This record gives sequence, structure tokens and C-alpha cells, in this order.
Amino acid sequence: MRGAIVLIAAALWEGLARMAGRGALVPPPSAIVAGLTAIFSDRGVVVALVWAMIELVVAFALSVVIGCLIGFLIAARASTERLALPVVLLLYAIPQVTILPLFILFFGLGAPCKIAFGVSHGVFPVALSTIAGLKDAKPHHLRWADSLGASRWRRFRRLLLPQAAPALCTGMRLAMSTTLLGVLLAELYVSSSGVGFYTQLFTDSSQGGKLFALVFTVAAIAIALTGAMRIVERRVMRWRG
Repeated sequence: MRGAIVLIAAALWEGLARMAGRGALVPPPSAIVAGLTAIFSDRGVVVALVWAMIELVVAFALSVVIGCLIGFLIAARASTERLALPVVLLLYAIPQVTILPLFILFFGLGAPCKIAFGVSHGVFPVALSTIAGLKDAKPHHLRWADSLGASRWRRFRRLLLPQAAPALCTGMRLAMSTTLLGVLLAELYVSSSGVGFYTQLFTDSSQGGKLFALVFTVAAIAIALTGAMRIVERRVMRWRG
């Protein structure tokens, strides 16, 4: 049923785009398929996609590590939370694209700048989700653990971490999307060969088929990574249960 709906939608899209001719804002599916063939035949685009994947994975891993560390430190003490949490929320509220020139100044125009800018987008969802998950622990559970003489590490590993796991997984899924956004935004401004550069190139040269093919490819990568995150989440939830 779903396949039939997709085929009908594609046929309607193809027909309407061909009726509009060259003035169509969206290219027909046939042009997008041809664009896919073209971009994967272009070594520069393939290399750009590979590097974008590498930068995304590195930026996401750093976001998770740094975000969890920040979340653990802030949630550890009420006094630290009162002092540091407003600062984190303020930084999160700043539109990151407005401070991109600072990243260029500190990290240059290469991959470190893209990774750092991706981290600036992904670290806050992880940190805030970690704080929320750790604060969700039931007080009577903590008193019960203390009454049994559990060490701080054992209480964290056996009680707080399982309690925080659902919120942390949600933050990681959100961080995957925001990190990808940060990496691509950086490429639009600081790269002469990345995915962002080719997106701008295809837009300026009115190569709609290649542009949509590249966008769909990046979307497919994002969907695949999100699916991988869901698999990890199911494993974590099984361990929690």
C-alpha cells in the first residue's frame, strides 16, 4: 500500500514538473535520479560526502562526551546547578551562526572548524537532557541506596544512570540532527570542496536535479544515523529494564 502511494505521488510529481517545463521550481523525479548518477560519478562530491560523514561522527562523539560531562558536573550539586545552568541556557539561546566568525578565527577554514561548529550545536541538547535525566531520580530511591551503604559510584551506575538513560537517548537523537546542521552550515561558509560548497554551487548554477539528489543523499545519511541511534536506544532500554 505504501509503495503504491509512493509510486502514484512520484508519477504525479513527474507529470506536473514536465507540464511546468523549465520553469518548474522542483525538478521531476527522473531528473533527480539522473542527478544521483551524476553526483556519485563526481569524485569531488563523493569525497565531500565521506568527509562530511567523518566530521559528523567526530563532532557527534565529542558532543556526547562533553555534553554528558557538563550535565554530570552541573547535576552533581544544587549550588553548581544554580550557578552554571543559567549560563548553559544562555549559550544555548544564542544563534550559533552569528558566532561562526569566531570559530573561523580560532580554528581556521579546515575540518577542525566544521567539527567544532558541529559540537557547538550538539553539546547543549546532550547536556540539558543529561541534567534532566539525572534530576528525575526519585528521592526515596536515593535514600534507599544510601541506607544500604552504596558508594557514590555504585549509586551512579546502578541508579542514576539507568534513570537518566531515556532522557540521554532523546538528547543524543536531537544532537545528531543539530550536529549535522552545524557541520553543513560551517561548510557553506568555510569550505571550498565540502557538501555545503556543492549545495551552493548547484544552487547558483541552477542544477536542480543534482541539488535535490545531494539533499536527498544527506537526508538518507541522517535517517540512517538516526536509525542507528534508535537501535542503541533499544539496547540501552533493555539493559535498563
